[in-house]
Order: sequence, then C-alpha cells, then structure tokens
Amino acid sequence: IPAVVAYNRYTHDIDRLAIRFESFMEEFSNILQRQAHS
Repeated sequence: IPAVVAYNRYTHDIDRLAIRFESFMEEFSNILQRQAHS
C-alpha cells in the first residue's frame, strides 16, 4: 500500500513545516513587539 506510506510521509512533513512556521511567527511577533516598545 504505497499510497498510505506516501500519505503518512506527506502529513509528517506538513506537521514539521507547521511547527517551524509557528515558531517563526512567535519569533517574528516578539521582534515586532520589541520594535513597538522601543
């Protein structure tokens, strides 16, 4: 069942990407807040 394997790999990559994007957004908003307060 190669389709299941491909699907699992795809969703795993998406999850990793989402986590990286979330941490990027957190960093970015921290930077913006620092800019706004200085």
